[in-house]
Amino acid sequence: MKVRQAISHAVDKVTIQKTLVKGASQVLHSVCYPSQFGCTDDVVKYNYDPAKAKKLLAEAGYPKGFEMDFYGWRERPEMEAIMGYLNAVGIKAKIQYMTYAAVREKIRVGEVDMAMNNWGSFSIHDASAFTGNFFGGTTDDNARDPEVIKWLEIADTSVDPEVRKKNYKMALQRIAEQAYSFPLWSSNMNYAYTKDLNFSAQPDEIPRFFNASWK
Repeated sequence: MKVRQAISHAVDKVTIQKTLVKGASQVLHSVCYPSQFGCTDDVVKYNYDPAKAKKLLAEAGYPKGFEMDFYGWRERPEMEAIMGYLNAVGIKAKIQYMTYAAVREKIRVGEVDMAMNNWGSFSIHDASAFTGNFFGGTTDDNARDPEVIKWLEIADTSVDPEVRKKNYKMALQRIAEQAYSFPLWSSNMNYAYTKDLNFSAQPDEIPRFFNASWK
């Protein structure tokens, strides 16, 4: 756990978001999107603190750091920025850049040290679309935390909104406390790249360019 927490403190995700990701993206602290039902930001937040990261690594038995493979399939610039921050605290991360399918299969069989991934939740505004997939005991769940799985099962199947919120909150807080995942930022959906175009994005994420026009 301390190594995972060290990694979380080692990366300045706020700076990366502001300088590389930009746009309408926002820094995240919980493994869900803010607008999803059941999502909460009331979780442990790992601020950028390289000194604390080094201390945690030493406590975990890695005072000089260690080497590891860092897998990914998109956002190469952001991956390289993360790699630089990890290197600064002694974690020598080597990027392994593959297709999504290849990375996913290696994750599922436990052959990945760390990976940068993203998930669109099928555009469903409910925390179950993310948490259930990665922490509900599925093949994509590397944590397999019995308590988290129990809480998510209750939240995913209950029809009582308050029961759902309560159990999602407990699950999300434990995921953050244990640093099973390190949430970074939301992604941008870029449809047009010029201010000369009259264009409005739609909530269903289907770009209707036939309604667009030039200014």
